[in-house]
Amino acid sequence: MAVFDGETTEFAPEQLNAHLSACESCRREIEQMQNTFALLKTQERSVPETDLWSAIETRIEAETRTNWKPFAFLGVFLVGYKLLEMLPETGFGFAFKIVPLVFVVALFAFLKENPFRINTELILEK
Repeated sequence: MAVFDGETTEFAPEQLNAHLSACESCRREIEQMQNTFALLKTQERSVPETDLWSAIETRIEAETRTNWKPFAFLGVFLVGYKLLEMLPETGFGFAFKIVPLVFVVALFAFLKENPFRINTELILEK
């Protein structure tokens, strides 16, 4: 990597070239890096908006405001459920044990929130 970045290394260029001519694995890796760098250089660089930071702050604030509510409600429910568990045996059996799972699934389905959402906005074009 240092060779691609223009940094100096502890090895002379002649030593690196001698190693690459003898080592197929390193030569393949260097070729793959060169191909990757060539592909990255062909990508268009987007120019950020003039008010980019304010747009980012707005999105962060909007996400922060909405994402904590389902988890707070879930926390209150689970604490209440654990307190009910401490009561003497009521004979609900299996139904009492499955209630939290059903409730959590219903909560996220109702709120249409996905706590494991992955951002897929980054797209590389060839």
